[in-house]
Amino acid sequence: MLKKPIELENLGALDRWLFKQINSAGQNPFFDWLLPYWRTPSFWIPAYVLLLFLMIYRFKQKGAWWIFFLISTVGTVDLIGNQLIKQTIQRLRPCNEPLLAGEVLLRIPACGTGFSFISNHAANHFAIATFMFLTLSQKLGKAGYLLFFWAFLVGYAQIYVGVHYPGDVLGGAIVGTIFAALLAKQYNKQPRFAIFGSENSN
Repeated sequence: MLKKPIELENLGALDRWLFKQINSAGQNPFFDWLLPYWRTPSFWIPAYVLLLFLMIYRFKQKGAWWIFFLISTVGTVDLIGNQLIKQTIQRLRPCNEPLLAGEVLLRIPACGTGFSFISNHAANHFAIATFMFLTLSQKLGKAGYLLFFWAFLVGYAQIYVGVHYPGDVLGGAIVGTIFAALLAKQYNKQPRFAIFGSENSN
């Protein structure tokens, strides 16, 4: 009966160790400057606005539907992360964790009062990357894989600034990818909406 709690504690210890390697041991001046901005949604507003404009300009009504499905995907993932998973597990953020008191380098003004698992930043950005990759792959080609590198850096930044554990980011990436893949599959099946759907890509 003690085996499972011991295994969970070992995973928690590993997560804390990995967090310290990224947050403390892996620090460098360039990341100190870049990653606090990289993780912030407002930093990407110009890119988001440009993307929305290009989708409407290039694909007209189907572009508008694509935007609707993308926003619905991210909204669904964000709701699941914040209202279901975080409120159920209630894991403390590393910057609020007593076991790490005095060891966390917090690189943003405030730690935040919300729970840690999952990282919604990671979940939302992996959802965006997955939805775009699966619905626009014919247009993006191999460059589409850069979307996952972008999402990975957002998750990495959350660890680096001190507000999430690696396990939070991994969990968010899994949740965001799974739900976005499911919704992208449904989107691609609808020839009325899909830009490069399965029905009209053969």
